[in-house]
Amino acid sequence: MDVERILKKALGGDLISQAEAEALLALPRDRRGPVSAAADRLNRRINGLRVSYVFNRNINFTNACSAACAFCAYRVAPGDEEAYVLTPAEAVELAGRTPGIDEVCMVGGLNPAVALDQVLAIFAAVHDAYPHVHIHALSPMEIEWYAGRAGLSVRETFTKLVEAGYGSLCGTAAEILVDEVRRVICPMKLSTARWVEIVRTAHEMGIRSTSTILFGHIETPAHVAEHLRVLRDLQAATGGITEFIPLPFVPYKTPLGRARGIREMVAKEDAFLLYSVARLFFGRLIPNVQVSWCKLGLDAAVESFGYGVNDLGGTLLSENITRLAGGRHGQALTVGEMAAAIRRAGCTPVRRDTLYRYIPAAVFIPHP
Repeated sequence: MDVERILKKALGGDLISQAEAEALLALPRDRRGPVSAAADRLNRRINGLRVSYVFNRNINFTNACSAACAFCAYRVAPGDEEAYVLTPAEAVELAGRTPGIDEVCMVGGLNPAVALDQVLAIFAAVHDAYPHVHIHALSPMEIEWYAGRAGLSVRETFTKLVEAGYGSLCGTAAEILVDEVRRVICPMKLSTARWVEIVRTAHEMGIRSTSTILFGHIETPAHVAEHLRVLRDLQAATGGITEFIPLPFVPYKTPLGRARGIREMVAKEDAFLLYSVARLFFGRLIPNVQVSWCKLGLDAAVESFGYGVNDLGGTLLSENITRLAGGRHGQALTVGEMAAAIRRAGCTPVRRDTLYRYIPAAVFIPHP
């Protein structure tokens, strides 16, 4: 494999192939330096020294889920004494605990006790109380779940959501977009083709989405390269993806971690390689690559800015999913902490909204 040729191709504005991405992802650590350097160079061309972040908070409106994915430690079984469902008033109260947020991210489990009308009521209540706050919510799996329970098409479901104040789609439930892997780690979730179909429908309706990958478990470089190819094909067709977010698997309290003997998270060096290859693979098609600071840690997240990353993600107030899986890096940062971390890397902090529109400092509302 000619690494120099592949990197020259990416820096020359051409898209590298799936096979070339797989080859880069399989490189040993002592041969990765040129890959990270090329990714950093391409990122600087696209984003300069800017590193963005969003002032947001998470609201998990139910923790009961019938899917029982092997990588999840957050869910409880439907009917469990610890199961809950937020009321619209409770969701509004939670959103109001952090004045000045630009985004609220709302997801939940596949709870048989929750109907689409209840979700619509929650979204409408939050939107009515805070009309300036963007509602970034639901995964394609949740869209499938609520559409099926309501007897509606995906398009009809999105229409109802938008009427209730819905803003954009979470590109989660992707895990690895290779069905042979999905059958092991999330057998009750929708197929790769159906995930793509739902996201494509959202984009066709003018609803933007994020995109993710869950890595550091049983996947191979070939699986990751296939996942990247699926996302790039979708983005080339629709242009609706705002960002790519690699999510390291947190194994500590999960069934998958126990079953497979995975005792530690992926090494930061291996995460950095994925960031670099993603930057080179997507080029300008997906211009934003985000690091998950709550999974990798803030110090490693700051270091990742030299590997093609240009977004630090959200303040994530009340982040519960990583915490319950055994995450060790906290649940929340303030706006000031985000900006200071970015400056430590010699980069320029830029506050943004969900759709990557920059927010001038003059309209900042300080967070205590």
